Amino acid sequence: MELRPIVISHADRLSACREKIEEAVYQIIQGEKLVGFSSTEIAMAIADIADDYILAASKKRAATH
Repeated sequence: MELRPIVISHADRLSACREKIEEAVYQIIQGEKLVGFSSTEIAMAIADIADDYILAASKKRAATH
């Protein structure tokens, strides 16, 4: 699958980012046989990791302001 080029400076950066990484994330989620967990468990773990990352980033950002 070839992705169209995305202009980074446009207003919808989150959507552009998702478009670039979505296929890779689905490949990780669907790799259930490789890690021994269901695709739902893997998706929940990814969401939990992302949530932790966002919380840590927001704390770091708040500390620098």
